[in-house]
Amino acid sequence: METIHLLLRSLQLLFLIILTALIGNVIALDLAASSTARAAINFSMFVIVLSWIAALFGLAAAVFQRIAIPLVMLALDALATLFTVIAGIVLAAKLGVANCGNTGGHAGNWIGYGSADDEKRCREIQAGTAFMWFLFAAFAAALVMAVMSWRRTGGSVRSGPTMSQVGV
Repeated sequence: METIHLLLRSLQLLFLIILTALIGNVIALDLAASSTARAAINFSMFVIVLSWIAALFGLAAAVFQRIAIPLVMLALDALATLFTVIAGIVLAAKLGVANCGNTGGHAGNWIGYGSADDEKRCREIQAGTAFMWFLFAAFAAALVMAVMSWRRTGGSVRSGPTMSQVGV
């Protein structure tokens, strides 16, 4: 099971490196984007930072079993999963179905506008949206594994005696 954890966390880190580069470049080359476009991009970078924390802690927990606290891993993976799906929805909704080769015809507050090269910005946001969805899938798989690990260690939502403790 540890090999699966390591592979999953390594995949998350690969997606995070790519996402950090893509969204970071969109932020770095921002000249005159609208406030709603900046808010969506900044939220995406916040989600990336939160995901870095969850992925690095998960990688450390996969390598060093002593720091693997199932409830903490469950909470971190749940937060990362929730925020990555929100960021994926926000980026996809703000971008729309765009032909980045033809950036004309959109409203003035479109997320693809705001740099010297709007086509490049649009393509970077498209790629960032795709990798945000890939990251969501990786965190959803990690969340399933964290729930299984939490249940295996005796964590339960139910309280009360187990069936072996019930006298008849």
